[in-house]
Amino acid sequence: MADQKINWKNTLFLIITPLIGIGGTLILASLGLIPWQTWALSGIYLAATGIAITAGYHRLMAHPSYVAAKAVKVVLTLLATGSYEGSALEWCTDHRNHHRYADTDRDPYNINKGFWFAHIGWLIRLDTSTRDYSNVPDLTADPFLRFQHRYFGILAAVMGFVVPMAIAGLWGDFLGGLIVAGALRITINHHFTFFINSLCHCVGKQVYTDKQTARDNWITALVTYGEGFHNFHHQFPIDFRNGIRYFHFDPTKWLIYGLSLVGLANNLKRVSDHKILQYRLRLDEKRLLACYDKKPSYVEQTVVPLKQKILSVMQRIEELEKGLVTLKASKMEHFYDKLSVYQTTLKEHGFNLRNAQAELDAFLYKWKTITAQAAQ
Repeated sequence: MADQKINWKNTLFLIITPLIGIGGTLILASLGLIPWQTWALSGIYLAATGIAITAGYHRLMAHPSYVAAKAVKVVLTLLATGSYEGSALEWCTDHRNHHRYADTDRDPYNINKGFWFAHIGWLIRLDTSTRDYSNVPDLTADPFLRFQHRYFGILAAVMGFVVPMAIAGLWGDFLGGLIVAGALRITINHHFTFFINSLCHCVGKQVYTDKQTARDNWITALVTYGEGFHNFHHQFPIDFRNGIRYFHFDPTKWLIYGLSLVGLANNLKRVSDHKILQYRLRLDEKRLLACYDKKPSYVEQTVVPLKQKILSVMQRIEELEKGLVTLKASKMEHFYDKLSVYQTTLKEHGFNLRNAQAELDAFLYKWKTITAQAAQ
């Protein structure tokens, strides 16, 4: 059967590249032949080509969660090419199918076929002739992406191997550029990316949805430039963020936001805090109902009313925040004749907003206590 055939092109690359990268690096390192400049280049190029996958292929193209300047799109695409994860069209059509058909036979890296299959086995069995690019019409319409797709082999060789060799050649280490900044870097980036398809569908927390297997795994986020918050991403794929809390490690989000500050990105899409909280509370409530199935009165009298209070306060906060934005925008209208009235209104608005946020924090703390007790 067609699905049992081995994709030898992928298979040989996925075997030979790690052998050269890992084995060659160990040999060179043991002989003291890797200068510090080559290690620095490898680390920088590892991060640059990896974050180009997350900010470029993933959040810009697979999910148009923001709009980037043309120059930014070109740079991200070229750097992503150096990761050897396929063209933008190939990567994005597979990823959109993964979201649309998650955990089914039409999911290219279906975790239900096993950890190994989701991690790398799907690439070994991949039949590229069956790829249907009808789900990426926005990308196939882009002449540059069509060019990258058509000449991917040449561009990948240049960005993946020739560029790091040329840079390392500046200090006379062409071999280190090929093996360490080339083959080893590609191997590491491959498996960092692959962990999103495998580990993040097996290990971690389901915070916003349990309708599919994706999980939030903060450890994976550390090596995937923020992509580890995968349960959030599957529920809200259009959001330019994966890590939404201030302490979530998501350098891709910070890069996109930074680009927006200097006019190189715009239309950053965000799901409202109210909607995010709704999904989180809904899943918590489902688990509480299962935990207290023999005490339905507790859920009806304590859990449900508390949930409604939280959502009500959250809605009030959103209305106050919108009102505050509108009020600040109208400052010049009141500058001359009603400045004192404007300042008083602004102060009252800020006071009400702080009170509502304090009320929300208290309700959420109580909710957290209830869910923690149920989990014990």
